[in-house]
Amino acid sequence: MSIHEISEKFAAYLARELDRDRRQELRMAYGLEILLGEIVKLAVIISFSWLLGVLPEVLIITVSAGILRLASGGEHCSEYYRCLIGGTVWFLFLGWVVHSLNAVLHQPIINITAGLLFFLSMLIILKYAPGETENKPISSEAERKKFKKWAVTVMIIYGFIMALFIYPEVLNPLVLPLATGIIAQAFTVSPAGYGFIHFVDKALDFSRG
Repeated sequence: MSIHEISEKFAAYLARELDRDRRQELRMAYGLEILLGEIVKLAVIISFSWLLGVLPEVLIITVSAGILRLASGGEHCSEYYRCLIGGTVWFLFLGWVVHSLNAVLHQPIINITAGLLFFLSMLIILKYAPGETENKPISSEAERKKFKKWAVTVMIIYGFIMALFIYPEVLNPLVLPLATGIIAQAFTVSPAGYGFIHFVDKALDFSRG
């Protein structure tokens, strides 16, 4: 039984017990699928990133992106295995890039780069968040404003964390992976992000041939 089927069955049970309608049942199923899927994906990502020697960077990127995703939404692949493969490769690649840059760039350059990524992410979040999907539709303007407010709040908290991490030499290597996780998630709510994920979704459709 797949994660999708487990989530649907458990959501249907909860909906009956709590007397919820079909729309709320779909929301619960979506949330459960995301939660279970992220647990499995995180375990896979941690294992591979540890083998590649980029565990700290990948872990920060993945967690920071995941927390922002809870508020901002964003596109995802239509099948879980595509999200697992695509997400694992994507986060490992980003972790490797950040690990390499942290090794060669001076602290002021790292701080400037992270700051630019953060402000670009904030602009994207302000313009496009929350990102709507078929399984997680936004039913009202009030709900849209609520999620946008949450996303902006998360961004402000991230901004304070990055500011605290800039100057201590021991914490400065965490700034770039944090900024990278933020921009990676912000990208998924933009039109370009939707287009990119649709491309990945089709590329990983192994059932076509």
